[in-house]
Amino acid sequence: MMAAKRRTERMKYQKEWRDSMNELSLIEPKHVSFNQEQKDVIKNQIAIGATDIELKSFIWQCERANLDPFTRQIFFIKSNGKVQVQTSVDGLRVIAERSNRYEGQTTPQWCGPDGVWKDIWLSNDFPVAAKVGVYKKGFREPLYAVAHWIEYYPAPGYMHKRMPALMLSKVCESLALRKAFPNELSDIYSTEELPIQNHN
Repeated sequence: MMAAKRRTERMKYQKEWRDSMNELSLIEPKHVSFNQEQKDVIKNQIAIGATDIELKSFIWQCERANLDPFTRQIFFIKSNGKVQVQTSVDGLRVIAERSNRYEGQTTPQWCGPDGVWKDIWLSNDFPVAAKVGVYKKGFREPLYAVAHWIEYYPAPGYMHKRMPALMLSKVCESLALRKAFPNELSDIYSTEELPIQNHN
């Protein structure tokens, strides 16, 4: 009974996902590339403080992911001498969709200290963990990732206090997408995964 219910929920969710991605699927993405003038603008206005090597690396990441920094699809962040290339979880979904092997994801689940997974988080307390699975063509089972609240939000900011379940589910979705599509998403992180100062 429970298995049949879960299959029905999965089919329903996958249909909703296909409908939501339909517009993206019909549009052939334009390949991102930059001339020298655009590279100069990126260095001076977007990748501020980047060395020549860091700039080349960032531009390579933009072209590899086919994301446009001028429309804020992808970001260059340099803090304490370390560089991180960031996008949103929506950006990760777009990259995965373009692989033609992305088949949606499971509904997020959350658990408290009791370790019991729930399809909806109604508690006023923060969830202890969340998990999401990503379906990939050719794989028999979804590729799951689990995110623990304390590891990502030890000192939660405003958005995390306001929408804790949503924010944590975005983290584990990002982890699951990277796990399913390592070639496409290696070294590209969603803003939701990164240190708390980026979200306040």
